[in-house]
Amino acid sequence: MHVYLPTNDLLFKKLLTSEDSQHILKAFVKDLLGLEFERLMPKQTYHIDSYKKSYEEREKMEVKLTEVDILAVAEDGSYTTIECQVQAQKYFHERSLFYLGEAYRSPFGNLAKNEVKKSNFSSLRPAYGINIVNFHLFDDTESALQLFRLMNPETNRLFLNKEGKELLVRGFLSLKNDVLNTQHAAYHWHYYFKTGEVKTDAPDYIKEAKKKTDFLTLEELAMN
Repeated sequence: MHVYLPTNDLLFKKLLTSEDSQHILKAFVKDLLGLEFERLMPKQTYHIDSYKKSYEEREKMEVKLTEVDILAVAEDGSYTTIECQVQAQKYFHERSLFYLGEAYRSPFGNLAKNEVKKSNFSSLRPAYGINIVNFHLFDDTESALQLFRLMNPETNRLFLNKEGKELLVRGFLSLKNDVLNTQHAAYHWHYYFKTGEVKTDAPDYIKEAKKKTDFLTLEELAMN
């Protein structure tokens, strides 16, 4: 029987956007970006029927559009984009920044009715991005987890909004690069995405993630 890795598009969405996977989604974002949210909800919840429908619709398009795999919204209105990119693409750096920028600008002009001083810019919220890639994006002698943020390089001052939150953060986890601190939570995600297995000392939520993807591999992918 063919075994599918968690980087499979369907498994990836099932893992992070199922109705009972919100705690896994929150832990995933915290482990990779260091950001903790009280609530983090996917804009589109996974369901096998809706997945098949959207896949069929994409296949009918003459021009295949590349979209963000997962878009999640936190309690403060901030967006987190999550993508799993197995194959390298031209202009990938530009593409990843483009979708982060799109997530940041998307709420522009969506003003609350009870807002006293209305400004289109007041509707903007922070945007964070995670890319899981299966190719060398940066120097393979450096860490597999790379985080980029707006910062003054002379003072190390972060560019924050009036609530003290970063406006843009982009993270990359390369599965081709094995340089990663084994004490970092991202190490267990890296191992899981790369092998489909989990180590005995992995957090419980990653072990739960494996059970979800193992079940789906047997029950649903085999029927497609």
